[in-house]
Amino acid sequence: MSSSLPVAASSRRAAGKRPALLQPLLDAPVWFVLAIVLLTSLLGLRFYREPQLAIGKRIGYTLLAPKTMDVEDRLETEKARLDARRNAVQIYSLDPQIEAQVHDSLDDLLTEGDQIFATAGSLPYIDTGILASEAQRYLRAMPQATWLQIKQLIGSPTPPAQLSGLTPIERQIFGNLNKNRAGNSDGFAALIERIERARLAYGQAIARLRTAPLVYQDRLLDLSPDQWKQVTQQVQLVTRRLLAMGVIPGLPQPLRESGVMAQLPTSFNVLQRRLATDLVLSVLTPNLKVDRLESFQQAERTAENVPTVRLHIQKGQVLLKKGEMITPRWFDILDRLQLTQRGVNWLELLLLVAIEAVAFAAFLIIDRRLGKACLCRRDYLLTLVIALFTSGIGVIIGDSWGWGGFLPFIAAGLWLGNFYGSKRGSLALLALAVPFWYGLKIPFTIFLPVFIGGLVAALLVGRLRSREEMAFLGVFAAAVQGAVYALLTVVFSNGFEWGELFVHTLEMAGGGLVCSIVALGASPYLERLFDVITSVRLSELANPNRPLLKRLATEAPGTFQHTLFVANLAEAAAQCLGDNADLVRAGTLYHDIGKMVRPRYFIENQMGLPNPHLQLDDPWRSAAIIRDHVTDGLKLARRYGLPQVIQNFIPEHQGTIQIAYFHHQACELVGSDNIREEDFRYPGPIPQSRETGLVMLADACEAALRSLKDVTEGEAVAMVQRILAARWREGQLKDSGLKEEELPQIARIFVKVWKEQNHQRIRYPSASPKTPEYQVARR
Repeated sequence: MSSSLPVAASSRRAAGKRPALLQPLLDAPVWFVLAIVLLTSLLGLRFYREPQLAIGKRIGYTLLAPKTMDVEDRLETEKARLDARRNAVQIYSLDPQIEAQVHDSLDDLLTEGDQIFATAGSLPYIDTGILASEAQRYLRAMPQATWLQIKQLIGSPTPPAQLSGLTPIERQIFGNLNKNRAGNSDGFAALIERIERARLAYGQAIARLRTAPLVYQDRLLDLSPDQWKQVTQQVQLVTRRLLAMGVIPGLPQPLRESGVMAQLPTSFNVLQRRLATDLVLSVLTPNLKVDRLESFQQAERTAENVPTVRLHIQKGQVLLKKGEMITPRWFDILDRLQLTQRGVNWLELLLLVAIEAVAFAAFLIIDRRLGKACLCRRDYLLTLVIALFTSGIGVIIGDSWGWGGFLPFIAAGLWLGNFYGSKRGSLALLALAVPFWYGLKIPFTIFLPVFIGGLVAALLVGRLRSREEMAFLGVFAAAVQGAVYALLTVVFSNGFEWGELFVHTLEMAGGGLVCSIVALGASPYLERLFDVITSVRLSELANPNRPLLKRLATEAPGTFQHTLFVANLAEAAAQCLGDNADLVRAGTLYHDIGKMVRPRYFIENQMGLPNPHLQLDDPWRSAAIIRDHVTDGLKLARRYGLPQVIQNFIPEHQGTIQIAYFHHQACELVGSDNIREEDFRYPGPIPQSRETGLVMLADACEAALRSLKDVTEGEAVAMVQRILAARWREGQLKDSGLKEEELPQIARIFVKVWKEQNHQRIRYPSASPKTPEYQVARR
């Protein structure tokens, strides 16, 4: 299926003309010259005042200062300001959310410690007159085997050899308990029971401590309850102080530890200090975040305060010696001194003009040889606008190729491919790309990705039929643009960082995506402004919910049904012949809209009602009413903003054929010699494109095909061929591009569609079981 614009363009020229090789240039000299002038004005900007003493060149003589003056050293100034920005103090702000999270985490952690102490039980758990507090702490943590040994020895004759295996504190515990048993034998059992309960609670606390946070394990219960209480109070106080002062991200661990310990009281023992420090550090999180806006503003203020670096140059001072290379810094200084010898580079400028001329001439010549149609003036104008837009963005970007992803080749590819078809769109994009690259001297790794992204868009967009598909194609083309950039960078770059490559790849893909969004948003406006027909627009125009088609279906239902059948016939023929079926269908749906003005004057809308032509009894008036449905249709088409190529179907489908019925009536009334032929003919023009020619043939055959009953396929084809041959003999198709040898094929297609829409249906039996049809159906 051919693209829409070439078909639209074919409706503007007669068929059968074979242009010579240079004929395209002769047909469009104004556009050819205008394109070269305008694009040279944009792409050749750098050649108008090109310096002879450019960066990277070696000077052939010793360059002396022509006068005494102070010159701003902009590169050194910018370097100093850049250093000032980098070294500017960052501005931090407190994050209250992090502060709340730290307090919550600390509360949970301290609650866990309190619960472990509560499980272990209080100290002392027996009278300190029996055992001191330290001895009680040791007793509850004593190994079970040692405790059982001590219990066996209490109250029994104790040889010194059995006590030698105990530690001093264990012997002390044994002596005190043994002494208590001897002095208070009645309460000794209760004393042992309290000790057992304390040991059991301590064992449960130890078990819980094994699953507690690591900061507690193996040392929490070494503190006394009073010591733990002091630790919790100081941990909360120190945490609040540090958060109030602000914790900077990235602070080294030794500095954080020393900061916490400096806040602790000197009365803490080593274990208390270590545990308190670890508790604070385990929950402490940096609560200062960089305030990007304030830091940026501070950096800019710092940079603004850097004084301008100026060079004092004396007249006759040696600026550059012979053979020295011109660096960017010295080029800027020489340029401010007007010593770079700027002027028009006529050689480069003429070479750019030659490249443009060859590229555009090749485009025009190949465009003529692509097939059915070439571009018209409006198409040249739109193509030039797209080329100027693309070139203008390239000039604006200038040497800032970090923004190269925003070169709108994807947008140009989507527009050109959608408006002119994939072949012409790709060809136009290539014709633009060559002078674009030469004029702007874009780095290879930047130009090739954006060009390939645009080429992918131009090649694939011609197959699409909806805006949604175009949107997804834009995403795909942007991804291709980013991927090609990454591949070229990896292959051709001497050194790169993967992080920077990832960021730049995203920038390239993001720039392509922005360009595709711009193309998608601007497409409807360009289509309307330049009256461009695309497949997407044709699909929208063929939607039966369009206001004009809904009016046609409501106000002239018979005409609407006639239109649908004609559209089916013509569309099938267009598909088989390789013409634009989308254009044929859309144009056919609107070809008879003028009948809405006086619907009852057309037989398909009378529906058994009286024929108003009988009341007129005037063939001249009746013929004028029938003929006026063309002019009425054009008025409606303009009012509803239909494209010109769709409007062409309204007069061209009738051409200049005769309104035969009323012409015959008039001849019977006054004789054929007294009749003006133009009173009974449509005004024309005859079909100017294959598409409108197919609609004329389908319209002529529609009524005849509907009237056929009980005929063979061969008879139907023969009848249709006679109708088509009559139109050919009348000369109605001579400018359409259709060929006489195609008429038999068109006739067969029409009959095939007619057969498909008028196939024989099953005759359903009567509901009564006694009828023969019912019995046959049962068998």
